[in-house]
Amino acid sequence: MFGAGAVAAGAVVGLARTREPGAVDSIWAEDGQNFLTDALNLPWYEAIFTPFNGYYHLVARGCWALIALFPVEWAAALNAVLDATITSFLGLAVFWAARSRVDRLPAAAIGITAALPMGFVPNALAQLQFPLVYAGLWMLLWRRTGPLTVGLPALAVLNSMLGVLLVPVALAGLVRYRCREWLLKSLCLVPGTLLQVVPLLAGTTRRGLGERPQHDPVAVAGMYLRWGVPRSFLGPAWLAPPYDDVWGHRALVAAGLLVPAVLAGIALWRRAYPQLRLAAALAGFAALAGGVQLAAHGFGEDRYLVLVSLPNIAAAVCLVAGPERFSRVPGCSSGRMPFVIFATLLAVVSAANLRPAQPRDGGPRWSAAVAQARQECLVQPGLAGVNVHIAQWPVLGWEAVLPCSRLR
Repeated sequence: MFGAGAVAAGAVVGLARTREPGAVDSIWAEDGQNFLTDALNLPWYEAIFTPFNGYYHLVARGCWALIALFPVEWAAALNAVLDATITSFLGLAVFWAARSRVDRLPAAAIGITAALPMGFVPNALAQLQFPLVYAGLWMLLWRRTGPLTVGLPALAVLNSMLGVLLVPVALAGLVRYRCREWLLKSLCLVPGTLLQVVPLLAGTTRRGLGERPQHDPVAVAGMYLRWGVPRSFLGPAWLAPPYDDVWGHRALVAAGLLVPAVLAGIALWRRAYPQLRLAAALAGFAALAGGVQLAAHGFGEDRYLVLVSLPNIAAAVCLVAGPERFSRVPGCSSGRMPFVIFATLLAVVSAANLRPAQPRDGGPRWSAAVAQARQECLVQPGLAGVNVHIAQWPVLGWEAVLPCSRLR
């Protein structure tokens, strides 16, 4: 009951994160132009295995194949509800995994931030790849083997090229522990890795690496420190351009870099070596994910921040989560004080970033777009389909193709 209630509550809050025209009456760009269009106009098996931008999204496209079975006017609401529910469930799975490594309250902080991630376009199945990969990371770190710990990482890499980032984590665990658990977790990544990588190497799928790919590792590291780390702890809302107050922006960046440095110092003073090792693994994954994305694009985009911010936040929580003996020192409630202070900061930052500004804001209402498309189909009996704009900037495209056979 607790799990179902937590997922439902997370989904409700998640749906509220999208501004007008709201989550259930708007569709994110790629969701409409690519996933919905293919689901409505292609056989389901062909739509699911159609690559987009060089890789496959089997989980997201599978959800869209299900949505396509229902009336077209329901598509926006079903997309939002499915994504919000899945993302909330992934947050619960992260909580379970984190609970095996830290106390209940720190694990709850890690799980809640995973259910409502910062640097994210919420309620869009096209964006599901980011929280899914992060949940896959925690499944690898969870010290158990089961359908969830094997299945989620497998789905993560089947749904996104970014899931391949889990491979070095699995291989590192296999080399270190050399046990059946890590062997199974490594093998579960093989199908998705082959699906994503082999077609790209064979040239059957193509992906543009970005507008300005950056191949200088020093420049990428600098961008990561200026962009990824501060936004992980202070959120993108306060650090978003334009930077009218240059010195104020620099002070925020410095504060964002100071937070993990102070927390690492506290953990070292406490000799919390197990927490330090776990935090290092999480922060290392954040740096890897951030470096790959920055090198590919040449700049930081806040909607790609999830795989940077969530592992960094979890690493920080782990640093102040223990060890428990400090919470029992006589007169030393300071054993838990670092966690309380950081959790307060995290709550404030999360609240400031709960309803992020995004290009979806102020876009066309899906209900109005479908009604107009239906009218066009009825007026022109020979019309096969109608293109409807799903973004507030039609000049850039982003259209969904609705077949008239589904509207008449």
